[in-house]
Amino acid sequence: MLSQRAHETPSAPQLPVVAKAALSSGAATLADGLVYQLILFALPQHYGFVAAGGAVAGAIVNFLINRHYTFSRTAERAWPQALRYAIVSLATFFALRLFLAGTVEGLGMSHRLATR
Repeated sequence: MLSQRAHETPSAPQLPVVAKAALSSGAATLADGLVYQLILFALPQHYGFVAAGGAVAGAIVNFLINRHYTFSRTAERAWPQALRYAIVSLATFFALRLFLAGTVEGLGMSHRLATR
């Protein structure tokens, strides 16, 4: 079967999965930002450590929602999925750290505003 092209409309079964994944990503982003701000408020540490806490919270929220809601029909065991997800999340975290370093240290933005 030929691969789907970008200009073609996705088939109907894919649309609910995409919507669920978008909701999961939104919830993860909210969890990440909330944990970041709470930790930064309670323990004014270096923003890099605080960003790690937020990233872990967001990754857990995203993985659990996707595992049990978005892709609930998947028969694969949780550990292989969690391992792959952890690797991708770690790469995303390093990209976030580069962004934070560029905005906070490079541009002089406040560490509170850099993640909003």
